Amino acid sequence: MRSRRSLWAWLTWRMVALAIAATAAVQAGMWARYSYWEARAESKLPPGIAAEMRRLEAAPEENAKRLQEIYGMYGDLFMPPSETEDLIVQALLSIAIVPFVVVFGLILARRIARPVSHVVAAAESVSIGRFSARAPVLEAAPAELQRLAMHFNKMAQRLEAYDRELHDSSAAIAHELRTPLTAAMGRLQGIVDRVFPFEEGQIATVMDQLEQIQRIIGDLQVLSLAHGGRLQLEITEFAAREFVDERISWATPALRERGVRALNHVAAAQMLRADRTRLGQVLSALLDNAVRYASDGGLVEVDFLAREHGVELIVRDRGTGIASEDDDLSRFFERFWRGEQSRSRHAGGTGLGLSVVQAICKAHGGHACAAARAGGGAEIRICLPYTVKVPEAGKLVT
Repeated sequence: MRSRRSLWAWLTWRMVALAIAATAAVQAGMWARYSYWEARAESKLPPGIAAEMRRLEAAPEENAKRLQEIYGMYGDLFMPPSETEDLIVQALLSIAIVPFVVVFGLILARRIARPVSHVVAAAESVSIGRFSARAPVLEAAPAELQRLAMHFNKMAQRLEAYDRELHDSSAAIAHELRTPLTAAMGRLQGIVDRVFPFEEGQIATVMDQLEQIQRIIGDLQVLSLAHGGRLQLEITEFAAREFVDERISWATPALRERGVRALNHVAAAQMLRADRTRLGQVLSALLDNAVRYASDGGLVEVDFLAREHGVELIVRDRGTGIASEDDDLSRFFERFWRGEQSRSRHAGGTGLGLSVVQAICKAHGGHACAAARAGGGAEIRICLPYTVKVPEAGKLVT
């Protein structure tokens, strides 16, 4: 459970309590000293006089004359301590309190330093490449120190994800580029060796492989620009229905080839505010994804919802769908990730399309999410804010 106590309040109240306790301890010591002095002076009086004085002191105003006589007779006993003696006693009391103040200060400093030292230890582990290190969030720590540990853990988690993605992507990129490149080189070598005839069909096969490499490189460039906060956006306002119709018309040949119908449910009055070209790239990628993995004769539907804080562009299909497990859904937009059933290398594609979709959505200040549909199929939502803030140059988009 997160603490609601700020570091300022947490530290201030303890310092105030320490000051009050130290002052009260000195005053209590002085009170005890004067009590002892009065008791000692009274013990030196004759028993009868001491008893009479206690009775008279119960009503000092009425018995002032008699009290003055007693004080006059035994004035030496009632002579108060000198200021020098008081200062010496106060100094001794202050010195006696110092060890307790030091102990309390050390406990207080340890309470503050302990969560910071955990973060330092975890940071040292991260600095040497152990990105799995995490700092414990102590419930007794002030709110700022709890947030420090939580934000550090989030940072380490992202670094761990980036590091894992870098290692996985490096191997995947090498494989994805090597496959079409090897096929193109093999085909060209076959033409050179006269195994294949030098004709237009053979050249077209080589061009298909080279275009695949070009698409992979283009997608990687978009991802690199987006993650580095350098993806340029030209924000305009445009009609959503017309925009969807345009992208569906571009995908019509592929839709017809697979026997897939596309339905546009977007109302004519709906408007979108985004980079039309980049958002078109997103919608085309989703339509292409639906065409590749939808069953023959299937249906792709595009819908639009206006929410309180933004809009949603929804693409639904009735394909083989995606697994509903949390792990599959969380990895749906990872680079080169393919599920066992719905994502197959044999279906084509670069394996980067959905990663590009997520990157462009985040560059707009939104996000993409996926869900399995009841009865089979997938539903991908593109969530965009009403006001798109273009990221500053060099700002990391996470």
